[in-house]
Amino acid sequence: MAISKEKNDLEKEALEREQEEKDQEKINDDEDNKIEVEITEENFIELQEELERSELEKQKYIDRLQRSQAEFSNYKKRVRREKERLKSNATKELVNELLPVLDNFERALSSSKDNQDLTGFLEGVEMVSRQLTKVLKEEGLKVIPTVGDEFDPKIHEAVMQVESDEYESGIITEELQKGYIFNDQVLRASMVKVAK
Repeated sequence: MAISKEKNDLEKEALEREQEEKDQEKINDDEDNKIEVEITEENFIELQEELERSELEKQKYIDRLQRSQAEFSNYKKRVRREKERLKSNATKELVNELLPVLDNFERALSSSKDNQDLTGFLEGVEMVSRQLTKVLKEEGLKVIPTVGDEFDPKIHEAVMQVESDEYESGIITEELQKGYIFNDQVLRASMVKVAK
């Protein structure tokens, strides 16, 4: 029994030695593969200076980016304010052009109270209508043509179809409500009757 214990101890020691040799070989291989880097004080100072330059350059780019973002934000605000100002001025100009129309309506209404003659009143209202139409036409408003034209669903709204001896099928026979185009965009489609 003592022999087998000795044998076991010897085998164990042999295994341990073998393992130690393998570990030592591995350490030697690792050391052979390592690259030695020796940093002198001069190299260290150079690396530090390069790092500082990189940090300064990074900060410069960050500052530029922040400045560009601020400039773009200010530009958007300026454009929005300018659009609002232009819209306000355009509205102001239109209202200013409509004031004489309003004055003429007030004159027509005033004259009808003093005079029971409706002819003068009717003439005044017709004059105001012509004046208002002129102002709106100068601003870009156009009446959509209807009666006698072919029905176009982009600019006309058919509310009914009627039998007609005078017009062919698909032709507008009557306008129920005027439609308008403003600067090539339909503001309101014309309500019409169309021949079957």
